Amino acid sequence: MSFYAELQVTTHFSFLRGASSCEELFAQAAHLGIAALGITDRHSLASAVRAYEAAEITGVRAIVGCRLDLRDGETLLVYPEDRSAYGRLCRLLTLGKSRAGKGACDLNWEDVTGHAQGLVAVLVPDRPDEICAVRLRRLKYTFGDRAYLALSLRCRPGDRRRIHELSNLAITARVKTVATNDVLFHHPGRRILQDVVTCIREGCTIDDAGFRRERFADRYLKSPEEMGRHFARWPDAIARTNEIAERCTFSLGELAYQYPNEVSEPGKTAQQTLSELTWTGAAWRYPEAFPIKSGRRSNTSCA
Repeated sequence: MSFYAELQVTTHFSFLRGASSCEELFAQAAHLGIAALGITDRHSLASAVRAYEAAEITGVRAIVGCRLDLRDGETLLVYPEDRSAYGRLCRLLTLGKSRAGKGACDLNWEDVTGHAQGLVAVLVPDRPDEICAVRLRRLKYTFGDRAYLALSLRCRPGDRRRIHELSNLAITARVKTVATNDVLFHHPGRRILQDVVTCIREGCTIDDAGFRRERFADRYLKSPEEMGRHFARWPDAIARTNEIAERCTFSLGELAYQYPNEVSEPGKTAQQTLSELTWTGAAWRYPEAFPIKSGRRSNTSCA
């Protein structure tokens, strides 16, 4: 298999969850022959710059995205197709963070639908049950052909059957499936550090962590050949990683500083308008008089 993009990668910018840096992840991806990485940190685009720089060095393409854990427990991976969609994703994250405060994000499905244009959305399921079926139907209704269902092996009894049933649910809902490995670290040897950051997050020791540790021990980058073997019964899910990579053409290199339009009143320059608005605002802010440190009008009344 010549092409595989890992579309669900968590970096250490997902505080106390991811255990590898962008530099490590992209270097390992290049070593394994992975064509692209979809960076999906939780409620954050903080790793986008580092991912862009690592992509430039390694030649592995960076697909900008993030993971959204919604208020009702639903998890989505979203990727902007273009510059406009990236702006909408930024506004969506700003909305969620303004509600929840530092370090958290509060979003519901209606928030997502209001910013869905141009976003590719991948539902990350838990079990193939009726809740999943309902979520798939509304995902299809909102995102149309930009809706996907993630298939990830969990190395547990009945895993193949679970994937088979999820695939059948997706067929019923007319939603395409895509393979991911839900990556938390770049190399198997990094699992120990990942357990440590989990213990820090949970406030416990390694001996007491128990099931609070990440349940799936192989959440590292796998080669295209290995992923092809794991998903031999679902080759379309592997092929669609390329489909999503081709759809999501946005690159951080498209961003540049945009000087705002200068607004001026008729008969005045922009500088004169700015000066007048500034002193009007100052008069409102200091109705009695300017503080002495404010400058040349400090001894004059603003009233």
